Amino acid sequence: MDEIIPAFETTLFDPAFTDACLEIAEAGVDSVVDNPLINSIPFASVLLGVGKTVKNFHDRNLLKQTAQFINAFNCGNISEQKLKKHREKINKNPKKAEEELGRVLILLDRNIELKKSKILGHFYHSYVNENINWDQFCELSDVNEKLFISDIQLLRQISNKEITQTNQCKMYRVERLNAVGLINTATSSITISDRGGATNKMIEVSELGSLFCQYGIN
Repeated sequence: MDEIIPAFETTLFDPAFTDACLEIAEAGVDSVVDNPLINSIPFASVLLGVGKTVKNFHDRNLLKQTAQFINAFNCGNISEQKLKKHREKINKNPKKAEEELGRVLILLDRNIELKKSKILGHFYHSYVNENINWDQFCELSDVNEKLFISDIQLLRQISNKEITQTNQCKMYRVERLNAVGLINTATSSITISDRGGATNKMIEVSELGSLFCQYGIN
């Protein structure tokens, strides 16, 4: 971690590397292998070793996930003052830098879906921009890791009130969103017939779900 954290910090916050990260984020995994931009990016150089190429799938995936995260982080506006303030804070406190950026790298390393790295980048953007605090970032990033990508559209529909009851969607997806704390449910009606009973529930996004939608997927 001694070298990789500072290299990641430089790559993340220095606008000189934004375009290179964007190009890698948009390239196919196979394209990353021979991309000449790789060795110009501090994080990639430290991860792979100067002058080396990306040979294994694990390193290729981590580079793609990291580039996607950085690309998402740079989408939207952060005031120069807040960006400078945050960078100075972690530069002055190596333990804080390792806590923050080390956590991000561990999460990126475990990601398979690029969408999750993009969402994580949006959350970190919101954290640096002081829209959410560190505890909220940690909570949201934990939920993001557990979330099924296929459930994001349903979460969006619930947030937009396009879906308000469980009889409008698949119940198992509702249960998954409820399990990670993104929605609340309440019994709306119970139907009893010769074939058995059925319970319909009202659904709405939770406070955590609202934060997730506002800062992660909207």
